[in-house]
Amino acid sequence: MSGIRFVTMVAVLGLGAGISSATTACGGSSSKVALKIASNQKLKESIVVDAGGKTLYMFTAETNGTVRCVDDVSFHCVKIWPPLTAKGKLRGGNGIDESLLGTTKRPGGQIQITYNKHPLYYFNGYGSTPADKKPGDVNGQLFGGVWYVLSPKGAPITHQ
Repeated sequence: MSGIRFVTMVAVLGLGAGISSATTACGGSSSKVALKIASNQKLKESIVVDAGGKTLYMFTAETNGTVRCVDDVSFHCVKIWPPLTAKGKLRGGNGIDESLLGTTKRPGGQIQITYNKHPLYYFNGYGSTPADKKPGDVNGQLFGGVWYVLSPKGAPITHQ
């Protein structure tokens, strides 16, 4: 088991047992905006969200578009953190710097949306931490000390 995966697994498992599920809308198309910027009242910051306003997160173990949140026999990262995937050409919406908008290929071939080279994910909840269900929810912020929302400049926001 890699050091990064082990540290992440320990951090996640330390927060509770069991995985709660939530339905998320992942993906996009060439005719729709993939990302936009929204003001978040809880964080008192503007953050990167999907076209529907749901919060997106980055994982600190992933650099330069390299995907590390994958499912394996011992840890089901993608059930907790489903990736934001897309097909076709991406467009940025309100406040998005299109020069920071990109994609990376996931193991298995899916195309995942990135912002400032950070692959983007939703939060499905874990243990006693509820899933993000509506725009404005940021329940995954600081999760395990390795998951963060992004600023409009593509930098992690590191406060609660």
